Amino acid sequence: MNKLLSTTMRLAVFAAMMLLTACSDDDNTAEPLKLSGVTTLADMNTTIAEASMGSFIAVHGEGLDKANIDSVCINDIKIDLDEIYTENNIMYMKIPVKLAKNVTDRMYIYNSLGCQELPLHVIAPDLKVERMFNEYTAPGDTIMIYGQYFDLYEVDSINGYVSFDGQKTKIISRSDTHLTTQVPANVKKNIKVSVGSTKFGVEAVCPGRYYDRECMLMDFDELKPSSMANVVTDEKDKQRLSGNFLRIDQNSAWSGWWYIAEIGDTKVTDDMLDHPDDYVVKCEFRTGNQFIDNKIRFCTYLYWAADPMIWSASDFNVQNFNQWETITLPWVVNRSETYPENYRYHSFNVRIETEESYARNFAFDNFRVCRKDGK
Repeated sequence: MNKLLSTTMRLAVFAAMMLLTACSDDDNTAEPLKLSGVTTLADMNTTIAEASMGSFIAVHGEGLDKANIDSVCINDIKIDLDEIYTENNIMYMKIPVKLAKNVTDRMYIYNSLGCQELPLHVIAPDLKVERMFNEYTAPGDTIMIYGQYFDLYEVDSINGYVSFDGQKTKIISRSDTHLTTQVPANVKKNIKVSVGSTKFGVEAVCPGRYYDRECMLMDFDELKPSSMANVVTDEKDKQRLSGNFLRIDQNSAWSGWWYIAEIGDTKVTDDMLDHPDDYVVKCEFRTGNQFIDNKIRFCTYLYWAADPMIWSASDFNVQNFNQWETITLPWVVNRSETYPENYRYHSFNVRIETEESYARNFAFDNFRVCRKDGK
């Protein structure tokens, strides 16, 4: 019995020694890391020292086999090894879209023999705000704002805010590309709106203005068309947005040469006429059906003797049916060769071309001219 126990113990010790030896052998099989540089995938011969978040890079050197690497970090961001591919001593990877807490502008590659590093500055994208879904969202209502990198900068209910000309509100909900907040009940009009993150100390200004009045052409309240035939003035109308508005539906009196709204002596400036490519038309728009090319178009005249600007069905990019939203339409200045002077081009007369049988259920409010860059 004692002999059997002794033999068993010797076998156990031998097995343990073999395991330790195997582990030691495994450790000793690690190859030294030698790093020569970082390149883009498009140009594998030119070394770079900076790259943008989300871009792909190639790390060159020796010992860059995935089995020989324990971990990889850029600044203090650890890279998931499952997201790394190695071949012929080149390591391919995507730079994470994540902000580092400790920025060292270095890449670190570790294995059991130590760590090697290379200089690498990561370029983070700026926080971007692109537009308000409805620039005329009523005070106290929920407004949706679109942008980019809200996740990256943690623009959320804890760290984020929306500023209405300095009056800050909390984020209600958000994804990486849009957020919602409540418009202050006592908000001012014709103001800039911005979105920010207190955690990272960044803020981005939204193009355009809340309740934009910079160059209003026709709002159907103070700036009324010459005919109010299609203008809804009922304050109890369920579709009402910010006041009176223009509605065209099956009850509207169709005409083969149908002007739906006309106004003269607008606030169009010389710069808008001389540099039309710098400007767009904005308005609040609501429709119950998708416009179809070759079935409907709008001809808008700045002067009776010049060709109109044309808005086709494809210019009406609508996100949701039966909701007011701010849309952007082309601003085009066509001049008469006989009458080219700027002072003549101050009308804004909208004519619709469509068949009488074509379904009509749409509305406009707050026609205005805005800078394309949103300033």
